[in-house]
Amino acid sequence: MQFEIEFDTSHSERIMEAARREIATPGEMLGSIGESLLRVNRKRHEKGVDPQGNDWQPLSELTLAAGNRKGGPLKKTGRMLASLNYQVSADTLILGFDGARDAKLAGFHQGGTEPYLITPRQRKALAFGGMVRRRVNHPGLPKRELIGFPDSDKNLVEHVTIDHLTLVLNRVR
Repeated sequence: MQFEIEFDTSHSERIMEAARREIATPGEMLGSIGESLLRVNRKRHEKGVDPQGNDWQPLSELTLAAGNRKGGPLKKTGRMLASLNYQVSADTLILGFDGARDAKLAGFHQGGTEPYLITPRQRKALAFGGMVRRRVNHPGLPKRELIGFPDSDKNLVEHVTIDHLTLVLNRVR
């Protein structure tokens, strides 16, 4: 008795070629990852929590006394959250804040600041919270981490990558 088995490897070759192409040019996959990370980071920002899920430090009494707040920390105008975005270039994904001013402010909040002196630029005095002063010794900004990469984000990236590659490989059929 004799058996003969033939394998058609053309389908496997097409699958391997599709996987190779996707890994060599990951822009579409990185876009999916970027969208997912942007969504979870915006949700954290809206909730006022850091990447680990801890609440940001509340606003100071003086800041609250100045009024005009839409919500908690970093929500006065909504501009900071609106400038949170991602960019994909070739094989690189960058999640961050658009614009030099917003990126600089985000950096101050991300790591906090030491105390610093505020002086007027165009007038003789500063007005804040019902007070007028020639200069103010600011106590510094508390650390309010805006972006991080906790385990939940790593799991998200893993799942998005698997889902994306599964879609690519299913198109080969």
